[in-house]
Amino acid sequence: MKRAMTESAKAEKAKLILDTAYRLFQHQTFNEIKMMDIARAAQVSKGTLFNYYRTKEILFIEMLYVEYEKRLTQFVQLLSEYEMMDHETFKQFMLDEMATILDPDSVMIRLSAIKNSILENNIDYETAVKDKVEMYAGLEKVGALLAEKVAYLTVDSAMQVIMAQNAIIIGYIHIARVPDIIQRAIEENELEGFKVDFKAHSLQAMGYYLDGLYMHAKKT
Repeated sequence: MKRAMTESAKAEKAKLILDTAYRLFQHQTFNEIKMMDIARAAQVSKGTLFNYYRTKEILFIEMLYVEYEKRLTQFVQLLSEYEMMDHETFKQFMLDEMATILDPDSVMIRLSAIKNSILENNIDYETAVKDKVEMYAGLEKVGALLAEKVAYLTVDSAMQVIMAQNAIIIGYIHIARVPDIIQRAIEENELEGFKVDFKAHSLQAMGYYLDGLYMHAKKT
């Protein structure tokens, strides 16, 4: 008689699969990776793989939220080193921290770019609730800490800062990643206004957003 797996054993198996998919994604695109490739690399059966992750999208959105959690943990650690911050200190903190994650080839950025258009289109309600609830709790924690250290922020407006940052990153990664034929057309026709420096433009837009938020807060 086959003995039932303990919860810790199940968690280890799920992590093994997730870590394996992560390693594959570092060198391949989402579309190139097949569930069978993940099962083979993790040395589990396809049935076992689908028992833990019913779709490839569920597996990869779990990977993305692990990346988000790591990023939020790092954010909180960096923020804990500060007391009260004036606007310029807060702005510089946000831009410096943001600069550390703006690698267009990183797992988090690449997954963020396909989150809304691909990953969230084939997940179940259970996954959606689990991940959104956990992410909201993380954002609330960050929002509360920011509101304690920046006089013109509330928890809600601080959470909006993080969401706006995410929107800026996703927007610019989409604009920066263009097909080769489009890039060629831009280069050969010297269409300078269409050229995008993902990191530089993302930081610039975030700086504008933070200055605008501050000016708005001063008026209210």
